[in-house]
Amino acid sequence: KLKALGFNTLQLNIAWGYRPNDEPLNLEDVVELPPALRDQYPQPVPLRSQQTPERIQQRRTDLRNRIQMAKEAGFRTIFHFGAPYNAHSRYGDAPPNCLMDGKMPERYAHLLEVFGQEFPGVDDILIYTYDQDAWLCNEFGPCPRCMGIPLHERAVPFLKLMVATWSRISPQGRVWWEPWELSAGQVYESIERMDSAGFGLSIHSNVAEAMSTLPVDRWFKNVCNLASQRGIPVVGETFLGGASEELEPYRYLSYPLVTLHGLRTFASVPGLRGMKEYYGLIPTIDDPNLRMTGLFFSHPGIDDETALATLASLYGAAQADMIQFWKLTSEAMELFPWDASWFIREIGRSDPVHSMSAAIIRGQQAHTPAWESTRHAIFMKTDSLESDSWMLEDVQLRCDLAAQRMTQALAVGQRIEPELPKQFQADYAEDLRQLAGFKQRTLAYVYHLRETNLARMMRGLREKGQPVPDPMRQEMATVLKADQQNEQQTEPVGHALALLASDQDAFLKTYFIVTSDHTSKGMFSLTSR
Repeated sequence: KLKALGFNTLQLNIAWGYRPNDEPLNLEDVVELPPALRDQYPQPVPLRSQQTPERIQQRRTDLRNRIQMAKEAGFRTIFHFGAPYNAHSRYGDAPPNCLMDGKMPERYAHLLEVFGQEFPGVDDILIYTYDQDAWLCNEFGPCPRCMGIPLHERAVPFLKLMVATWSRISPQGRVWWEPWELSAGQVYESIERMDSAGFGLSIHSNVAEAMSTLPVDRWFKNVCNLASQRGIPVVGETFLGGASEELEPYRYLSYPLVTLHGLRTFASVPGLRGMKEYYGLIPTIDDPNLRMTGLFFSHPGIDDETALATLASLYGAAQADMIQFWKLTSEAMELFPWDASWFIREIGRSDPVHSMSAAIIRGQQAHTPAWESTRHAIFMKTDSLESDSWMLEDVQLRCDLAAQRMTQALAVGQRIEPELPKQFQADYAEDLRQLAGFKQRTLAYVYHLRETNLARMMRGLREKGQPVPDPMRQEMATVLKADQQNEQQTEPVGHALALLASDQDAFLKTYFIVTSDHTSKGMFSLTSR
């Protein structure tokens, strides 16, 4: 199915930082140095993969089986890993596997040689620096070898060694580099120093994240331009199907116009040579987003209406309404404030029963060059300082607009559900169920943010000894009742409503006040402390 959609390369492993199902994330998870080299090039960092002989053998067997399946289907292959392996950020700014320690780069060259010998059929490799359990020393940190040496002056020689080694193993292959967690300036400087032979760049849709609705920022264009000047091919990474990190664990939502608009934007960038799925595809379900990707691959000049009509032609009498459904779901995705914070991702894990303390827009802030610099250009919040009321209102209003489109889409979608051809009904029913969940979580943000701003205004008036206007108090009661209905349970909102009615000042001293707990509802419940 992937081949028919126009894909030509498969990634052989699920390279994700939390290691789902003990997948190989680093070279060390599937190969080791021969005994003669182990003493000379020791591994100072304990491996995080399962190290029983059975699991090691299973990872190796799985990889060989995947190579065989990919080749039988006519695909090129990529093995993805993080290097140098440093157990993610466990060691801070001076990790043991240091680029400048005189051993680590050569150790990886030997590991790569062993990998090539033991896993023939791998065409390309994709290397992450930072994340994927890889980490680099901070030039402004405590490492005595790296202090004062800019990162690009250390990373580029390592990459060149990897390219030279892999070119001997796979002469027609390529080393793709994902300069993840580097600042824009560090990426640009690295490109200026790299050679094109056997090397390419695989980059996220913007400097901050792979994001469905935010493709191609200035950084992306600059990377493609600088790389093109040096003859270095660039592949863009985004979500090409319904499953995405943004929506996890929802995997059935359909918003094909977002996919089309993103691909069209990518294709307009000079120097971009290809597209890569960032998160993973599920070709065994009916996925209109993925079908839209295949349609664009074969007809890159297709317009919105023709594309939607082509996708909807499979749905018989419901096709006109399916087009309307997809227009609404796509607009909802584009209106939703994905740029508010990294923590607004994985929306399906947000708890719709939010905390009753003051809402906050929490911001992800890892100690990496990108998070400390250029990612601020994409995300509104990269810290967890108190949010200004205008920021709270901005996210509230955008969520509200997105939820309105979801409501309209659900009305259309539920009406036409009985009309769909039988082979689509199960997947479509799950799409509607997950869309309802997305809407519920979006409205939870709307209500929590508005309640917090109303409480701020009411509290400010009472602190000045002034009365709270009736419309403001009435709006608080109205929002709380809508919130209670959205939560689909009586408490905790019921107690708040009762206290608001009986003792307004006690309500303001109890609810929507600033507290120190920032993750009471889980890290992906954006506004809950």
